[in-house]
Amino acid sequence: MGLISKLPAVILSLLTNMHIVHNLMLLYGLFLICCGIAAVAFIGLKAKTALISGGTSGGVCIGIAYFSCYQYQAALVAGIIVSLALFIVFSWRCTKTLFAIFDLMANPGKELKGKGIAFLIIGLMAVVSLIVFGSQLMILFTGHSCNQ
Repeated sequence: MGLISKLPAVILSLLTNMHIVHNLMLLYGLFLICCGIAAVAFIGLKAKTALISGGTSGGVCIGIAYFSCYQYQAALVAGIIVSLALFIVFSWRCTKTLFAIFDLMANPGKELKGKGIAFLIIGLMAVVSLIVFGSQLMILFTGHSCNQ
């Protein structure tokens, strides 16, 4: 009952802080694309899936930023869902890569170095996804932004 009674205030808060969500999702999308490019630059063509996933998820986030710029409330919900989903996916991939590193430690070589770099990039993407998710929840439920 408490959340339902606060719903008009939450919607008003969303509309007044829409530009912050727009900028946040735009920067997040660009960050994801850059991470995909960095993975290919450091690891090589073996990381082409990182380029595809970083480019796709970054494009989706930029699309969400575009629609939030035009004050579509569904874009705000989509931003929260996408950042949470990406946090879960990146955390899972980071854990999987860490276990692969543990397996490769018995026979260190060039593949170990590539897995180590992938682990760092994926871990960074997971942490940034969590920060974006938390920032959006803070804006949604408190009506405050990081700038206030």
